[in-house]
Amino acid sequence: MATAGSRHLFLSPHLDDVPFSCAGLIKKLTSAADDVVISTFVTADATGTLTPLGRRFHGVWNRGDHPYAIRREEDQRVADFLSARCRHEGILDAIYRNDQEGEPVYRDIPELFAGLKPEDQPNVGLIARKLDEIIAEERPDVIYAPIGIGRHADHLSLVNAVQEVCLGCMPLRLYEEFPYLLGDFPAEHPITVELGLELSGWQDATPEFIDVNLEARIDAARLYPSQVPEIFGSDAGLVDAMRRHAERYKAHSGRERLWTPTATH
Repeated sequence: MATAGSRHLFLSPHLDDVPFSCAGLIKKLTSAADDVVISTFVTADATGTLTPLGRRFHGVWNRGDHPYAIRREEDQRVADFLSARCRHEGILDAIYRNDQEGEPVYRDIPELFAGLKPEDQPNVGLIARKLDEIIAEERPDVIYAPIGIGRHADHLSLVNAVQEVCLGCMPLRLYEEFPYLLGDFPAEHPITVELGLELSGWQDATPEFIDVNLEARIDAARLYPSQVPEIFGSDAGLVDAMRRHAERYKAHSGRERLWTPTATH
């Protein structure tokens, strides 16, 4: 952890990943007068004809033809609740991305959670260039990045970019993506935190537990109503998942775990 008054940059693949995973820590940091910015990469509206996967998610979200506009508004409300700043970096979701021939890069949900496809590498380069710009603008003391537990293509794109730009160059902490860390989401490819670290190439990472307020975690997650039904089923399912998380780490309130990776050359 950095000293009081530090600048903290949290890198989020989607418009919920960081608050679902780190809301307790962020609330703790901002309550101590630290500066926190949440930089979310996948925030762009779809253009042109939707892929079949895009149509599927639009139907589940039930937020009309421009769900990302609504999701950006949700994200701003969460940032306000956490007393943090948010940035929306304008990268297209994997469910919208096409290859050079105009075909969907990811055709179904199992493919979406099966790892990064070679034809999606240009997206990693785009994120890496954007990340360089963000760091130059924000000048953070500490950067927080996802482990890549669920193997979602958008998470892995950011993981690869962070390893290229940040690893070994600046203070870096890894957060465990919630609810992936519970080991039962996504149904297509649930894995453990430890396996996620290994598959993502985070070498010899050292864990650190942070005691946080469980209610702050729950209240922040509730501010993403477009996502709660699909991910948790209901508000009761959300609360149950959050409480199971706390119990896993033997916390009466909340507890979040960070990992410090080791750079290898």
